[in-house]
Formats: sequence, C-alpha cells, structure tokens
Amino acid sequence: MFRPLSCGPAVVAVVLAAGLTMGAVPAAAQSYPARNIEIVVPFPAGANSDLAARSLADAFSKALGQPVVVSNKDGAAGTIGTGAVAAAAPDGYTLGFSAMGPVTAQPHLRDDLRYNTKSFDYVCQVTDVFVVASVSSESPHKTFKDLVDYARQNPDKLTYGHPGPGSVPHLLMLHLAAETGMRATAVPFRGDAPALNSLLGNHIDVLMSGDAAVIGKNVRPLAIFADERLAAFPDVPTTKELGFTAGFGTPNGLFAPKGLPADVLAKLRSACATAVKAEAFAETMRKSRQNVRYLDGPAFAERISRDSGTIGSLIGKIGRPKN
Repeated sequence: MFRPLSCGPAVVAVVLAAGLTMGAVPAAAQSYPARNIEIVVPFPAGANSDLAARSLADAFSKALGQPVVVSNKDGAAGTIGTGAVAAAAPDGYTLGFSAMGPVTAQPHLRDDLRYNTKSFDYVCQVTDVFVVASVSSESPHKTFKDLVDYARQNPDKLTYGHPGPGSVPHLLMLHLAAETGMRATAVPFRGDAPALNSLLGNHIDVLMSGDAAVIGKNVRPLAIFADERLAAFPDVPTTKELGFTAGFGTPNGLFAPKGLPADVLAKLRSACATAVKAEAFAETMRKSRQNVRYLDGPAFAERISRDSGTIGSLIGKIGRPKN
C-alpha cells in the first residue's frame, strides 16, 4: 500500500526556500529597462539643457518602452545634480543631461568634488551650446566694443551675470578680461533663466549665457563667443571677428554613472540615436533654435576629454575664479 512521505519542518523550509528562489529568477532576469528611468538636469527648469532634456525624454521613452522622468537638481554651477548622478548606482535608471561645464570645468576648480571626467559613461551628445554676451534693449552699450571700452575705463562698474562660478560663460568672460584689461563685477546665478530675468529687470548690465536662452527675448546680443556666426543670430558678430580670442562651444549630452553593464550602455546609446531623429524632438529644437549636433558615445567621451584639457589650460592662464 502506497504511503505519502512525511516531511519534517526542515524539509518543508528547504522546499519553500527553493520555490521562492526559483520564483525570483524571472524578475531578476528581466531585461533592461524594467521600470522608470530618471534623467537629472543639474540646472533650473527653463534652462536650455532642461528644455532639450524634456524633449529628448519623450522620444527616449518611446525608444526604450518605459517612462522617462526629468528632475531638476540645480545649484553650485551644476555640481549638485552632476554629483548626484556620479553617486547613483550604475544600473541605467539614473542618468544625467546637461551642458557639460559641470564635468569639463568644475573638477579643475574645486578640490571637494567627488567626481571627474572619468566618473561617467557617456551615452550621446545632442546639441552644442555657444556663449552669447547680451545687454537689455535699453542698454547704452550698442556694440561689444562699447561694452569692453566702458569696462576698461570704469573698472568694476560693469556687472555681468553668469550661471555659476566656474561655468563656461564665467570663464570666457574672465578670459576676455585678462586679454583686454577690462574689469567687470561678476554676479553668479543658479542658471541662465534667473540671470536672464535679472537682465530684463535691469539689475545687471550684461548676461553671459547659452545662446538659446536669449532667442526671442527682449535683449540685444552683442557677440557670440565662437569661431563662426550662428544661424540663430546671423547679424551678431563673433569674438573672433571682433579681434578677440574666439570662444568655444560646450556640448549638451546624456551621461550615466561609470560602470554600466555593456548591454545597458549599448541599449541607451541606441535609444539616443533613435530619439534625436524623432520629428517631435527635431521640431522642439528648431523652435528653440538649439544647435543639434549628435555624437555617439565614444565620440562624445573623446570630446569631453578634449574640452576638459582646453578648459584646464584656460584656468591655468587666468587662475581659479572666486565668483
């Protein structure tokens, strides 16, 4: 006669544990991405990088098949949000999107940062940002030469806003000052948007900002810190044309904590290549007149290394800025 085997408590525990483990395998083996992805923008809402990130996130979400949420963690010239990305788990669920000054410039300026250019995996470059010097429409300064001459003849009376100490706009103005002998007073802000509001309110004389921040605004752009004129500002001369050292652009792009699994990084890079081709993203960039320039991950990483070297050399010439 058949009798069922009796199982003691220890046997039951082993069987249950095995069942739980087997049941957990499919969840652990889920392919990336299995949940929401966060993109951290280290500048305030309304900034160039914020607009580009939100537009890209929509197309990125469709390419990856999961919701992509943009959050702003601004402050300290972008280092707060960038540091948060560097410290996140390298699992592909926390990414950063920014103009890359917090990565290429700030490590040369601060000894307390816990990240540098090697702390990230680079997914893709999306746009190029160029610095524009603008005054309000009511300003007495009609040309860039007027502005420089005034600052030479009236040391420290000219005030200029920038998106944080050591940001690329700040560094380019300091370089101009060292080159021309002009002296102006720097006024730091948490990003381009609050600095623009201060210019419009006539609280500062000059705004050093990303190009897209002043398009369509009631301001008078005086010069582009670049080698060539921009399509969005066909009548605005470059610093090179005006006889000053040319500036340089800084890329806006998507990056992640260092150490992503190879398959996750490959999927993110593929999704970005798809997202930048989306018509909705292209339309937003056209309307905001941002300079779309896609680079894949390896090319983006190479550019970051090159830009960091350029900025490091510049800081070596002008010294570390205080504000």
